[in-house]
Amino acid sequence: MYEWEEEDSLWLFTKEEFDQLPDGIELTSISGDKCVKGKDYIDMDIRFVGYMAYGVKNPWEHSLKDLFLIFELKK
Repeated sequence: MYEWEEEDSLWLFTKEEFDQLPDGIELTSISGDKCVKGKDYIDMDIRFVGYMAYGVKNPWEHSLKDLFLIFELKK
């Protein structure tokens, strides 16, 4: 995970991290668009040195915070 916007707390995912996310999670793009994994189209373009343009806001307050902590520990 990579913190894209400190003030909005948007953290982006790598392709490998994205693949581990459950369907149904709401993601936010760097442009502010929201989409749901497994339901909506998500551009899988990799940029920003290995990160997708999608992530979650406030990951440490999210219901999947334990999974996100594992992502951070694997760095």
